[in-house]
Amino acid sequence: MAKRLEPKKESIEPHLVMAQSLSSIAPLGSVSAYLTFALGLSLASTSLASPLGVLIYLTWVLIGYRYSKKIASTGGIYEFARSAAGDLIGKISGWLYWVSYMIYLPSVTTYLAYAAFPAEFQASSMVISIIEIAVAVIMILLLLSGIKPPLYYALATSLIEVVLIMILGIKVLEVTGIHPISLTVPQSLFWQGALGVAFTLAGGGATFFLGYEAKGRGETVGKSYLIAFFIASIAVSFAAYFEVAAAGFSNAGVQSLLNITAFPGFYLAEKYVNHTFALLIWIFTLNSLFGSGLAAYIALSRLTYTFYNGNMLKSILTIAVIFLVFNVFGGIANLYNSSILPLLYQYTTEASLVTLFASHAIVSAVYPLFTRRELKQTALDYFLSIFSTVLMGYGLYSNIIPFSYPLSLVAIVSIILSVIIGVIHHFLK
Repeated sequence: MAKRLEPKKESIEPHLVMAQSLSSIAPLGSVSAYLTFALGLSLASTSLASPLGVLIYLTWVLIGYRYSKKIASTGGIYEFARSAAGDLIGKISGWLYWVSYMIYLPSVTTYLAYAAFPAEFQASSMVISIIEIAVAVIMILLLLSGIKPPLYYALATSLIEVVLIMILGIKVLEVTGIHPISLTVPQSLFWQGALGVAFTLAGGGATFFLGYEAKGRGETVGKSYLIAFFIASIAVSFAAYFEVAAAGFSNAGVQSLLNITAFPGFYLAEKYVNHTFALLIWIFTLNSLFGSGLAAYIALSRLTYTFYNGNMLKSILTIAVIFLVFNVFGGIANLYNSSILPLLYQYTTEASLVTLFASHAIVSAVYPLFTRRELKQTALDYFLSIFSTVLMGYGLYSNIIPFSYPLSLVAIVSIILSVIIGVIHHFLK
């Protein structure tokens, strides 16, 4: 098994590389659940804010694209930062990313178990606890099956997700019609909504860690990342428009929709199509969350492999042990106290977000050093670096300030511990 799991140079087809990126963005999960954050801020103007959010996040996407074309490895973000600013910065950025994705696994699976699954079926504490543990076990088994089965699964299901979004949107607009969009909220809320859309599109960088295995290496990874980003951008922007349309193109209507449901995709499918289609939306929303976690696991296994100097089985199992500790604890604790899983989700999500933002901020900040050494540098590189660093810095800041105990403390401790691990790893080697 160990030999079969080892990464093989240029063994993964381009469409599977793209699937890794698209599934990590989680198109239907973003539309059915995550987009509600932006809707809650910019309300009926979200359909106007979404294209702006796409352009905002494009600054980071272009940085990732240019890095990945030149640096094709199993180390992804770690190798990006290392090539630009040396091993110490690389280790710090890499461990921030490692902690982010490691904590994301229990975060997304816990959300699936306690929030997304009961959205359609009433579930007892026992059932939710079983799901909490079973989803983790299934992911681990998929990773142990090799790289291609999870990627083929991601390709099929993520494309189905996009098709379902388009069908739902068309059905909604057949009833509501198409109307002009306008600014209906103060500019501050409009910009916050745009940033909410931008962060909804995060995650596609999971494909950076397939650079060594992708056929065509960096060229394939870079193109796949862009293609997945644009597919997801179209799907999310279209969803922002038809969800606002379903709410009557008014702030009050959007607020009413959010008061009714935390999963507008499922609710609108039930209202504008039928229960069978709504059930499909629900099933593939669960799958979208699962696929996002699976893509994170694949990326994390490659990063761990890089840190371990080449032992994929050990990498997968190391992650599995930590993953199971979180989810088994959550599953057992949920049997005695149903508030444990929501708390576990909040804490893990907070830790995952801030470490991801910190890692991306570092990689963005040192980007001009990379372009000066490896590419023909232009003024655009400085603009992308500054804008993306500020964007990631804002994401980091907004998750800590105003200080809220214990979430802000969890965020700060997560960053400090990640940096300490990175420094120790650098000097011990």
